[in-house]
Amino acid sequence: MNLSATTPKTATCTRCRATLRSAKSVAREIGPTCERLARQEAAAKAAGFKAATVEKARELIADGGIAPLRTMKSGKRIFRTASERTGEIYLTAAQGCTCPAGLRGKHSCYHRAAATMLAA
Repeated sequence: MNLSATTPKTATCTRCRATLRSAKSVAREIGPTCERLARQEAAAKAAGFKAATVEKARELIADGGIAPLRTMKSGKRIFRTASERTGEIYLTAAQGCTCPAGLRGKHSCYHRAAATMLAA
């Protein structure tokens, strides 16, 4: 009996070192979660966000502080985000945010970074 024909091929994720079992993941050498995270980080980097802003955005996403609200006819996605300190709710898209920092427009807020990452 040929065991190699019946045993599914496995590989290790190049990002997190987890064992990959699905044929698609084995072929890509990266799992679906790590692929999504890499895509989000690439989108944030391409948009020019600072590393500290991307880290805060990652925390916001992990804590569930951002949720999709709707998709506009133009294809832009709108999110509802919560302030870390005050608990206020802001409307956020990759293009702008209603938080005080977003309204000033001087610096890109981490809400926008999170929206950019989730829209990727």
